[in-house]
Amino acid sequence: MKENETDGSEFYLNMNSRDLILVGIYYVQKNGEICTFERLVAECFKRFPKVFSFKRYPNWPDAMKFDRALRTLRSEGLAVGSSKDHLQLTPKGEKRAFRVLQKLEGKYFTLNRNKKVLSSRSADERLIAYLEDSPYFKKFLERSNEFALTELEFRNLLRCTMDTPPRVLHQNLKYFEHIAEEFGNQELLVFLRTCEKNFDYLFRKKEDT
Repeated sequence: MKENETDGSEFYLNMNSRDLILVGIYYVQKNGEICTFERLVAECFKRFPKVFSFKRYPNWPDAMKFDRALRTLRSEGLAVGSSKDHLQLTPKGEKRAFRVLQKLEGKYFTLNRNKKVLSSRSADERLIAYLEDSPYFKKFLERSNEFALTELEFRNLLRCTMDTPPRVLHQNLKYFEHIAEEFGNQELLVFLRTCEKNFDYLFRKKEDT
């Protein structure tokens, strides 16, 4: 049975549209695609048509239903990017998406039981692997005394863009540090704290109001 074969719409209709959008971004990323705004609208409409369609024209997606929700997701540090470029889940957003998927499982989605069960732990393990494979971390291990990153590289490491506000940058960095500490990876923790020290000035910037 396919993941969205069962209707079950009475269940997802009671869920927050922002949570459903997180699931949409998750699935686009899971497929190895760049989550453009158009791709996100198509994914959410395919999976949750009764939430993301026009009332009078249920066979058509209503893109206007995404604007306010995406602004909120970005302000809460759950997603980064823009509708003009592309969108991406933050580590916090990925964990939230997993929790939403667990609520949907068995109610709306029938997930393939041959695949690894979704869990926040597996998300954290992927994050550790991502950081360990990062060229910036490898560069740090080779020459820690001469280590330096550009602001763009630092933002890329945190899965953020140049438009991401300082609050979200700091939130992602602190989450990365928490996971490194939780996994007992001291080298990674030192690397992240070095980055934090080098870019401390970014976190002191006031966000635009």
